[in-house]
Amino acid sequence: MKLLHRLIYREIFFHLLIGILAINTIIMVEKLIRVSKVLSGIAGPSDMARIILLIQPQMLVITIPVAFLIAILLVFGRMNMDNELIAAASSGISLREISLPVLKTGVLLLVFTLFVSTTLAPLGNRRLRMEINSLLKKGISKKIEEKTFTDLGEMVIYTDKRNGKLLEDVFIYLKNKNGVLTAKRAFIRTEGTNVLMELYDGLISIVRDSKKTDIYFGKYTLSGIFSIRGLSKKPGELMPHQLLEEAGKAEKKKSLSYMSEFYRRFTYPFFNILIALTGPGLSLLAGRTGRFGGLAIGLLFFVVYYMLTVYSEGLVEAGKLSPLGGSLLPVVAGLVTGIVVYMRSLKR
Repeated sequence: MKLLHRLIYREIFFHLLIGILAINTIIMVEKLIRVSKVLSGIAGPSDMARIILLIQPQMLVITIPVAFLIAILLVFGRMNMDNELIAAASSGISLREISLPVLKTGVLLLVFTLFVSTTLAPLGNRRLRMEINSLLKKGISKKIEEKTFTDLGEMVIYTDKRNGKLLEDVFIYLKNKNGVLTAKRAFIRTEGTNVLMELYDGLISIVRDSKKTDIYFGKYTLSGIFSIRGLSKKPGELMPHQLLEEAGKAEKKKSLSYMSEFYRRFTYPFFNILIALTGPGLSLLAGRTGRFGGLAIGLLFFVVYYMLTVYSEGLVEAGKLSPLGGSLLPVVAGLVTGIVVYMRSLKR
């Protein structure tokens, strides 16, 4: 029995890791496309590597249950197709005993996913926002190229030479003021979302009503010309206790959003237990179709569960369900289904 359990553990964890890598890769392609549009020409390979790493915690909460389901269906589907389950039953080994490694793995993944959902994911989301906003700030000076007219919203800038944040022989056209600035040197820095430019040894020329005004300066700080529209703070980066605090202070609609996020952190990881209960039974329902039949049934099961989750969240937003009820509805329905499938599979 111990040998059989070790073989099942080994196959489940192998397919689980492969599944997580495969699903993460598929999802990351879509996320990287969106991120690259924002950080095009700003982020380098090392920056993108950090962003990919910071995205992983929020993705693991979703990819682990799906990969776990696929792993169970592949392992038990192969065993069913190769008549290993029949051989085990003829030797007096019940499906309950064979499924014990799956249930233990489900509990282990539940604990790990709870830790990721309540701790790692919020920290990763917060650090991701800070990282992207930092790259956007640093990227302003990178957009300014030597001997090129660069359009930066309310101004067009030209520099003869650039060395990091230092610009030399600078020409700036201010669109909204119909003015021109020239300076020997200029430095770019940021304050919050605003970008400031310190110019030295230059001239300001402004034309109004056919009159021209020239102002010579030793130092001039140009501010308020444009600002950085970075990522804003979202509920996904708040710790559970912070979500409760914000829900108590926010208006009703916003409070529902915070409370839904709070309960989702604790209920979604229970999907691993649901999968542990239903996975072996779903693979048996596929019959002799083997792996592909089990995968089809499993994916259909996941789609139905996901649709029920979305539907319950819609009921919460419409005020027909409390945030706790909306979070528990798919979990309770899934657990009841899982127990029924598990009990029926034991009678086979």
